[in-house]
Amino acid sequence: MPNGVTPGEPGSPMPPPPPAGPPPGQGSGTGFKLPPIDPEALSKTPWVVGAVAILIALVIFWLSSIIGAFGSGLPARLRIIDFLGLGRDEWALAILLAVALLVLGSGAADKGSSLVLLLYQVLFIAAALVALASVVNAIIEFTYIGDTPDLALAGFVGYLAGVPIAGAAALWAFRSNPAALPRVK
Repeated sequence: MPNGVTPGEPGSPMPPPPPAGPPPGQGSGTGFKLPPIDPEALSKTPWVVGAVAILIALVIFWLSSIIGAFGSGLPARLRIIDFLGLGRDEWALAILLAVALLVLGSGAADKGSSLVLLLYQVLFIAAALVALASVVNAIIEFTYIGDTPDLALAGFVGYLAGVPIAGAAALWAFRSNPAALPRVK
């Protein structure tokens, strides 16, 4: 109460206006807000850095697959398989490894950090995308059954191999996330 005047009384100064637009780091009107990321959380454990590196590699590989899918001279089925290139068992294993690194590398104090919570959510989404891409690629590969049955069946089974691995990664990421929905007992 400077000068004995309380806010809201006649003669009191007006409060400063609120800043224009949304606060930094938040979307404008989308309802989606990114949590503040603590850069020190990355330096606490190299395991979290490994999980982030795997996610970055997945994004770069997928970008490469998307660019390759628009190459000339490819039939439509191969374009879709190239577009969904992340639907392979190798990427499912990489996501499972990233979840393991995050679960084992983040201590009890780190479990509530915004970076770790964001990584759990991104890994869950990545695992679900890998599983979905594996199923779609397996179905597309099965459509080649009339041309070369043995290769079509081998491709079908090969793409399906990523589904249980990616499913396990998604389940582990979901169940390990401290911000996940409460579990029903």
